[in-house]
Amino acid sequence: MNTIKRTYLIATLVFLLNGIVGSVTYGQTSAGKVDPQRPILDTRTQKTLSVAELIQKLDRVDYILLGEFHDNPSHHQLRGEFILRLNKPKQAVIVEYLLAGKEVRFTDSTLDSLHAAGFNSKAWPWSIYSPLFEQLRISQRPIFGSNLDRSISKAIFSGEPNPIPVQFKTDYQKSTLSGSAMSALEQDLIDGHCGKLPPTYLKPMMMVQRLTDISMAQALLERPSGILLAGNGHIRKDYGVPQVLKAIAPHRSVVNIAFIEDDGLDSKNLAKDRDRYDYVWLSKPIERKDPCADLHFSKPSKWCLVLKLSQPVS
Repeated sequence: MNTIKRTYLIATLVFLLNGIVGSVTYGQTSAGKVDPQRPILDTRTQKTLSVAELIQKLDRVDYILLGEFHDNPSHHQLRGEFILRLNKPKQAVIVEYLLAGKEVRFTDSTLDSLHAAGFNSKAWPWSIYSPLFEQLRISQRPIFGSNLDRSISKAIFSGEPNPIPVQFKTDYQKSTLSGSAMSALEQDLIDGHCGKLPPTYLKPMMMVQRLTDISMAQALLERPSGILLAGNGHIRKDYGVPQVLKAIAPHRSVVNIAFIEDDGLDSKNLAKDRDRYDYVWLSKPIERKDPCADLHFSKPSKWCLVLKLSQPVS
């Protein structure tokens, strides 16, 4: 059986001590249309589903979590089209691309409306994200932010004592990761940075990742139901938003759907995905230059943390 190359994007952050800005570093992408024949895979049964069948299974779910590779345009196009077809048309969309507490109020220009809500079109390139937001606008669903406030990330990386804000402390304690989940997150952050991550960066990065997931979970729980749009790492069952929701709101139903690049199916990889995702939506890979080639870490006054975009899974 052929070895399959799967791409997992956990998160990408650029930390500037003079004002921390969430950012994404992209490789060169090739424009391409999504192959409509690519399957949606139920990782439990290992059976493929049509979009209509998946929508039917989600009809009574409280929270639907849709992952992505940030730099894959097809993932944004697919998710926008998918949301337009979902039931519960007034169900809110909670996004990683805005800070928690922000809300999009559309005016004449979609991009201007997003900028007014704090959207950073350099961190989240408009050429890639515009199809998603144009379709969200058509859907007329309310859109709210969920990402961690930059001042919190800055406090953590600056080594300030007691950097966890009071609104996160209880949920942070309730959602403590298991040893295996903590190890998985740690290893993914190391691998995601091409094995070049300085050891002193690891602990603060893990705390930022955890608090970001808690912030997303809290944003969802402000509403009886909702759709989260975030990177595949944030929606993982073992250490992402589902793990937080299970710990602090176990009565709520949650389904996560990863959007993953692949060119085939492999039972060994599916077994791994079963513990991470409920469903996997496969899409064509895009062309990228090697992000590890240009990866560097500057002096402590300025962190530039770039995740490795792909890793082979055998």
